[in-house]
Amino acid sequence: MNRLYFFGFLLLLTFGCETPQQVITPTFPTRTEQINLNHIRMITKSEAVHTDSKEGKKPLTQEPGVNVEYSENKIPFIQLDLFFEDAGISIIEEIIAGNILEHHIVALNQKGEIIAKQPVNFQAYEILETKTEVMRNKVIVGESKKPVKVNSTSPETKISREAIERQYTDRDTVPQVLEIHDGKVPNPGEYISIYLELTYVNPHLEPNCESYSGNCNGPNQYFFEDVTRRNRRELDILRNRYVDGEVAKFPNLTKEEQSDFKTNIKNKIETSNGAFGPKHGFTKFFFREWNLVSSPRYFRILSVFKNGKQSLHDDRSEEKKLAEESTEDSKSEHNDSHSIFDSPTHTKHKKRTIPTP
Repeated sequence: MNRLYFFGFLLLLTFGCETPQQVITPTFPTRTEQINLNHIRMITKSEAVHTDSKEGKKPLTQEPGVNVEYSENKIPFIQLDLFFEDAGISIIEEIIAGNILEHHIVALNQKGEIIAKQPVNFQAYEILETKTEVMRNKVIVGESKKPVKVNSTSPETKISREAIERQYTDRDTVPQVLEIHDGKVPNPGEYISIYLELTYVNPHLEPNCESYSGNCNGPNQYFFEDVTRRNRRELDILRNRYVDGEVAKFPNLTKEEQSDFKTNIKNKIETSNGAFGPKHGFTKFFFREWNLVSSPRYFRILSVFKNGKQSLHDDRSEEKKLAEESTEDSKSEHNDSHSIFDSPTHTKHKKRTIPTP
């Protein structure tokens, strides 16, 4: 009888206890916890080489210099690299995902005038080009049963292209070519400043990751799925154009597209706030738009290449000119100066009559 009570007690324990639910811990990419715009910088090609080297990072040049060059169609440009390591925001990844809706690199001259302004450009694909040669020969077998080649043709070259999508990390440098506006080409020796403008949409979320099986990015992907789908479609079109041998770049969002996507994101957030309860995946959503501006970096114009000619800033001649001017000034001051320690008979003193009482 005691055994029956004991087995009954065990059955009650078995049915009364629930199997503990497995909690999935979400995994996020390792990044800086804060966005630091001071780490978004334009760097020169030589600095980019040192950044990518395995020997270790070298500090950036205090006074970097750049050259102004002219393209084949006579457009002046400056070539630099965009670098954003430890900035807390992956520029290219956020552009493709749709979180960065607008972006520009701005260059100013010494007068504060805009001499260049263009969206961030990134080479979305690398082209793998394979060339093969095909020979066509007519082969005739005679009585000796040995092949005889006749009428051999010249080799035909066939080219096949494959577009491989580039994956940018926070440590990669992104080459940029800044086209200078007409009539705004700076002279050698002048300084320019360059900075980055971003419109960053980052909704504020209060997640409960367990309800989404650990996918804490689920609602964020839902809010931006339209703009992300548009960007992926444009990347596919760009891939096909590259394979066909065309020269093209990623088309950025127009003002109308930016406005439409912002309205769409806001509508989705309002709908989600009304539908989700306190036990659902996310309880609160807030639309947040940040207009970010990175710290400017200053560059000295070293030379201007135009029509095969190089115009340099001659520091020596300027120093010589300044030295001559300072010498002339010192001479004139030496001749015209009047000191109280001069003797009374000095020629610089005017004769004066001092009346006596």
